[in-house]
Amino acid sequence: MKALSIVSHSEAETFALAKRLSTSFADGEVVVLTGPLGAGKTVFVRGLAAGRKIAEAAVSSPSFGFVNEYPGVSPVYHFDLYRLRDLTELSEIGWDDYLQRPGLVVIEWGEKAAECLSARYYLVQIAIIDADQREIQISLVRS
Repeated sequence: MKALSIVSHSEAETFALAKRLSTSFADGEVVVLTGPLGAGKTVFVRGLAAGRKIAEAAVSSPSFGFVNEYPGVSPVYHFDLYRLRDLTELSEIGWDDYLQRPGLVVIEWGEKAAECLSARYYLVQIAIIDADQREIQISLVRS
């Protein structure tokens, strides 16, 4: 996937974009979502999951438990690191094991664990333009 920049005009557009893109991500890949509170990161995750045939209703932010697992033919492991205080908390939940599992790893607030990310991941940056519009930039990061 080449770098992409798009303006979404609604939650429905953000969801649809992520759903279309979901098949671009192979099992074992990592998608890092950044942006302020309310930018639409969880909406994007719902779209990714829907594109992988996971019920949209099953997807919710794991803000208080760090990770939710959504089983399916191609599972999604949804991390939310907003409340991460220390990187040692990642090892306590089996971070390295998740990065080795088949399925898609999606990380909200992934910048908080930058030094623990794989050498190759997709970065989805969501910026708020106004109440309805979001600028979404997607790029491949290699370190």
